[in-house]
Amino acid sequence: MLTLDGCRARVTRLRSKLDTLDSSGQIDAVVVHRPEHLLYLANFLPELTSLNYNSSSFLVIDADGRSPLFVDNWLAPGDEPPAESAIDDVVVTTWYDCVAPAQNRSTVVAASVTKHLQNIKARRIAAERSVLPVTISGDLDVLDVEPLIRELRQIKDPDELAAIRRGIRTAEAIHAASRGSLREGMTELDFYSQLVQRAIVAAEAPFVMMCDLASGPRAAQGGGGPTLRVMKKGELVILDIFPLVEGYRGDITNTLVVGAQPTTEQQELFDTVHSGLEAGASLLHPETPVKEVYRAIDETFHRSDPARSLIHHAGHAIGLGHPEAPEIVPESDAVLTEGMVITLEPGLYGVPSGGIRLEHDYLITKDGAERLSEHSLGLA
Repeated sequence: MLTLDGCRARVTRLRSKLDTLDSSGQIDAVVVHRPEHLLYLANFLPELTSLNYNSSSFLVIDADGRSPLFVDNWLAPGDEPPAESAIDDVVVTTWYDCVAPAQNRSTVVAASVTKHLQNIKARRIAAERSVLPVTISGDLDVLDVEPLIRELRQIKDPDELAAIRRGIRTAEAIHAASRGSLREGMTELDFYSQLVQRAIVAAEAPFVMMCDLASGPRAAQGGGGPTLRVMKKGELVILDIFPLVEGYRGDITNTLVVGAQPTTEQQELFDTVHSGLEAGASLLHPETPVKEVYRAIDETFHRSDPARSLIHHAGHAIGLGHPEAPEIVPESDAVLTEGMVITLEPGLYGVPSGGIRLEHDYLITKDGAERLSEHSLGLA
C-alpha cells in the first residue's frame, strides 16, 4: 500500500502547482473522482475484486488543506480508509441499507459533495472535468486539473515504486510457472487458470489478473486475452502479464514454444526481438527523447529484414493506468526523466510461426536505468 507521507507529499505538490491553472490563486477546492487518483492522493482504493469497486467516491482538497473523503455506506470493512491514508474526515452517505430501496450510488455521494462546496462557499474549483458530475459542477467555474495530475504521475515516489515492484513480483511468479504448466493440447484458458492460481499465492491477496495470452495465429495478430483455443505443438504463445495489484501494475512479457524446441526461424525471430529490446534499453537515461528509443528498436528490426518494423508502441510508462505517459512512440516530444518507470515491449508478428513479444520494466535513475524485472526470457 501507499504511505501517509507519500500521499501528503503528492497533495502538497499538486497544491503548489495549482497556479499553473489559475495564477490568481482563487481556487476554492480541488475535487478528485477517478479511483486511481483517490489512491494516488489519499491511499484510498476499494478492494479490486469486491462489489464496492463500482462505488462512487470523491476526495475534496479544500483551500485550507483539509481533505475530506466522500463515500457511500456500502464499503466492505476491508475497504475503509486505511490508517496510512491522507484523509482528514470521512463523510458517509447512505445509498442502500437493505431496508429501503437502493438509490443511485453516484447521485447520493455527489449531492453530499455539492453540499460541502456550498458550505465552504466555493465558486471556482479544479476537478477532472471529464468525469465531474453536472450535479456538482452546477454554476461553478471548473478548471481541469486532470492534465496536471497526469503530469505529476510520471515521476514515481518511493511508495509507488514499492507498489509497482509488488506487481512485477506477481508477474514474475506467473512467468516462473509458465514453462512447467504449458502443454500441447490444453486450451489457452486452461493454461491461464493454472497461472492465476500460482499468482494469487505470490500476491498474497486477490488481484485483477490482466494479460495477453495468445497462441498460434492469435499470436501472429499481436495478442489478446485467453480463449478456448487449443494450443498445438510447436506454436508460439505470447505471455504479456500485467496484474493489477493494489492499484498498480507490473508489466512483463515472454514468448514460449508449445511442447517443442524452437525452430531455426523462431529462434532467429526471438533473437531479433531481443536485440531490439537491448538496443532500446541501452538508451534509457535522463534527457533521452523517447522517440530515439523507439527508433533504436525499429532500426534493429529493419537491419534484420527491411520488411520488419514495429507495429505498435515500443513501450510506455507504467503505474496507475495504461498506457502511462510517456508512451514510447515516434511522434512524441517527451524526454525520459529520473524517477520514471518505463517498460519496453518490442514485438514482431505475422510470420509463419506466429509472433513474439518480449518485455522488461526499468526505473530511470540519474545514472541510467535500473532493470526492475528479473523473469527469464527464452522460447523454451
